[in-house]
Amino acid sequence: MKTTENNKALVYDDNCPLCKAYTAAFVKGGLLKAKNRIAFSHVNIQQFRFDWNKARNEIPLIDLKTGEVKYGIDALTDILQQKFPLTKSMMKIKWLNWFFRKLYKLVSYNRKIIVASVTVTPAVDCTPDYSFFWRWVLIIFCCTISNYFIIKSTSLLCDYKIFTLPGLVIFWMIISVASRMVASKKTATEIHAHASITATITCFFLFIGACCVKFFNLPFWLASCLFLFIVMVTVKQIKRRCLFIRDYNNTETQTTSVL
Repeated sequence: MKTTENNKALVYDDNCPLCKAYTAAFVKGGLLKAKNRIAFSHVNIQQFRFDWNKARNEIPLIDLKTGEVKYGIDALTDILQQKFPLTKSMMKIKWLNWFFRKLYKLVSYNRKIIVASVTVTPAVDCTPDYSFFWRWVLIIFCCTISNYFIIKSTSLLCDYKIFTLPGLVIFWMIISVASRMVASKKTATEIHAHASITATITCFFLFIGACCVKFFNLPFWLASCLFLFIVMVTVKQIKRRCLFIRDYNNTETQTTSVL
């Protein structure tokens, strides 16, 4: 298998768990040399020349021989085609190219908030540009998925369909209005996004739990343990995301003070 692992370097956000995970997978899968997986905080500015502002939003892949730089989905395609030759051909299909570029932007612009990992302030801030559009795309996506899981869960447990969309729409509206009353537009959007992601995670586990109860006839005590586990996961998510929002607000305040 011909690889580009020796002459190309991937520069990733080492303060992002998602970025760390999938770039580490490239190294483990033999698509990239460990030495060519370089964290932003360890980059030699004199050695690499690329658009730093663009690189915060789209991961850069640098050709060490020619100096050519590819960003985002183009960079990932270049790496993946080594083991999956059809990747490049698939990206030539217009609607697939469009879909994966939009999907990449959805994840990239929301990567900090999806994981909500509370970490120390990095040497280099690689936080992507703030986009209300992509934040609300994430919120709408999570609301849709949450509603689907709840409908399926209630159908499995109650043996008949319960259409819960009106109630859930009101619930999300309450979150949005309430958060807007006590916070700025930007912070309110953040709160709504975190609530949506938490709800998606909780509803997913509820769906899994409902499937287990329905198809495996779990005894009451085991079903109760499963429910308790879901509650614990939800509480942990809420706690972590509250800390993330607090640190985010503190950072915003400090930045405003400096300016």
